[in-house]
Amino acid sequence: MKKLLYAVFLTGAFVGSLQAQSVNLTWPQYDAMKAAGTLPAEFHISYPAVAPPKVVVQDQPKGGGGQGGNCNCWKDPDDTYTTIDNATQWNASGFGNGDDGSYGPVNLPFNFNLYGQTYNVAYININGNVSFGTYIGTYSSSAFPTTGPSMVAPFWADVDLRPVVAGQNLVQYKVTSNALYVNWTNVGYYNMQMDKLCTFQLIISDGTNTDVGIGNNASFCYKTMQWTTGSASQGVNGFGGTPATVGANKGDGVNFIQFGRFDHAGTDYNGPFGAPGGISWLDNKNFVFNTTTTGGSNTQNIPPIASSTSLCDTIDVCVNELVNLDVNFLAPEAGQLTTASYTIVPPLNATITETNTSPANTANLHLQFIPTIPDTGVHVITYTASDDGTPAMTSSVSVAVRVFYVAAPPPVITGDTVACAGQGVVLTASGGYQHYEWSNNWNDSVVLVGPGTYYVQASTGACILVSNTIVVHEAPAPSPVIEGVLFNCGGNPAVLTTDTTYNSYTWSNGSHDPSISVGTGTYSVTVTNGEGCSGTSASVNVNSANSPTANFIGNPNGTVFPGATVTYTNTSNPNGGTITSVVWSTDSIGGGTGNTFTHQFMVPGTYNITLTVTTADGCTGTYTYQQVVVPVEIVIPNVFSPNNDGENDALAFEGAQYYPNTSLSVFNRWGQEVYSSTNYKNTWKPGKDIAEGTYFFILKLINGKEYTGNVTLLR
Repeated sequence: MKKLLYAVFLTGAFVGSLQAQSVNLTWPQYDAMKAAGTLPAEFHISYPAVAPPKVVVQDQPKGGGGQGGNCNCWKDPDDTYTTIDNATQWNASGFGNGDDGSYGPVNLPFNFNLYGQTYNVAYININGNVSFGTYIGTYSSSAFPTTGPSMVAPFWADVDLRPVVAGQNLVQYKVTSNALYVNWTNVGYYNMQMDKLCTFQLIISDGTNTDVGIGNNASFCYKTMQWTTGSASQGVNGFGGTPATVGANKGDGVNFIQFGRFDHAGTDYNGPFGAPGGISWLDNKNFVFNTTTTGGSNTQNIPPIASSTSLCDTIDVCVNELVNLDVNFLAPEAGQLTTASYTIVPPLNATITETNTSPANTANLHLQFIPTIPDTGVHVITYTASDDGTPAMTSSVSVAVRVFYVAAPPPVITGDTVACAGQGVVLTASGGYQHYEWSNNWNDSVVLVGPGTYYVQASTGACILVSNTIVVHEAPAPSPVIEGVLFNCGGNPAVLTTDTTYNSYTWSNGSHDPSISVGTGTYSVTVTNGEGCSGTSASVNVNSANSPTANFIGNPNGTVFPGATVTYTNTSNPNGGTITSVVWSTDSIGGGTGNTFTHQFMVPGTYNITLTVTTADGCTGTYTYQQVVVPVEIVIPNVFSPNNDGENDALAFEGAQYYPNTSLSVFNRWGQEVYSSTNYKNTWKPGKDIAEGTYFFILKLINGKEYTGNVTLLR
């Protein structure tokens, strides 16, 4: 049996201070010590490396991302997940006990930041946590912070997977390009108890995963939670004893986050550091957080500091002027996050485009809008920012924006919005202004542009008026590909079409149809797409050739007797081509090449003789002839027994089956016909309605030979 290696403190008669020593134990020894309560509170399980997990590249949505949430935090494992087999994989030493085991190392294609320490290797520990730097088999949890292991623990408690039950005791995981997902589904507790189950999930990321939330790097998600403690941690029926711990711990005794500890049933909660709470308080909750910040610190906190060129007392703008306002809020403490927001009183009628980098150590809030005529007057913008220090601090600053009405209308851009590949379009701004400045820095009322988004600002007196925005997008020149069978045998024409549909077609043969039917030749097509851009395909060569007609004759021709030698001669017609290959094949007597094929037939039977001929164009033709070899004599039976015992069940005239169109008539003793066939193949098995007895038969072969006599039917 393979052994589990872990560090255990010596006890008993050992004199002096306790010494740590590595001891090799078999799994039964380890289990017995745990059940007896003789394992030390702290120990380390060591395993060799296992095979790396599969990495699934997760598609990220375009644009921003969600921040997680209670209603949709749980991600059901699918076929991209790996199920860790609790019978073989948990303990890499080979025990497969499903208790206190670990799986890993799991290589991460991203860096996970745990309070300033980055990791790209993780270990999935059965007891409700993921650790870094080493495996963790400790089943009795500790409160955070500790100087012990580095871990993120959605539910650090004594999970026991050993009862293998469908849909229960599952630990599954997947690795994506920016996250590790681990799901504990319906897991029980030590010692092999399944009366209460817990279901929870951990996601860690590099801060770019939308399931966690952009800017966050860890998510704990819970479904139903029903137990807290195993019996080896002094729990009784899943409760009491050492509480379960929920949080994250760097392992330096300083940096940590703790959402709470739990040791009993119920929904009561006393805060992260109060008395242990009821486990059902976790039901359906989701914790989304960021371990790149420093937690557990009591250092003095300074509120966010605002800086900007837009923080003057009053800002004067005009109706139809493009306004851009930027404010930065800095959190003086390293690692803190700042969240910025704003209010406008009275509100603007103009549409406001907000770009907000919150939460971040330096949060940037950018507002862009174009005042309308109803916005004429004074509006007060108040910017507010809060940090996540202890305690959280808030600061705010207000700015007055005066909007003035001007009679001049804003410039209007006109022009084509589609530019074919390699070409530009001309945009024109309405005239009469002192100065024009396009968004590409061109200074004129007319501009030649390629694909992009454009607007122009026109000066009139003290106001700078902004035009409408126009988007010029590139329409790539189509690259049609001709599809169809370019080589046809049998003289059939080729049908050519394109790989996609276009607005218009001009084929090299003059056709304007979407598809053409053509013979041998070279063809191309020029197409125009819906944007008015054109492109020409590569030329294709079409070849249409006739198929040869395969045929041969035999000498002697027709049915032969055993011992006959037959020579078959190729008489195929190439139909205008040149036959370059002649191949003979048969069912069982071999084959050959060349214009003749000879074989001596020794055994009666029917033989398929096939000739395949191929022309220089690659076209083929086949012909199959059935060569019949009949026996010289027919064996006449005197008795048969249709009792389905597999022996002599049918009325068989051995050799007759090789003759085509052999007729058989059978009569009873009164001259009544009881069976007849015009092509008998030794298949008659009389039913029970035909009594035992002697019957008269007449068997006639195609060559005119006739056999008569009596046969006895026995059951």
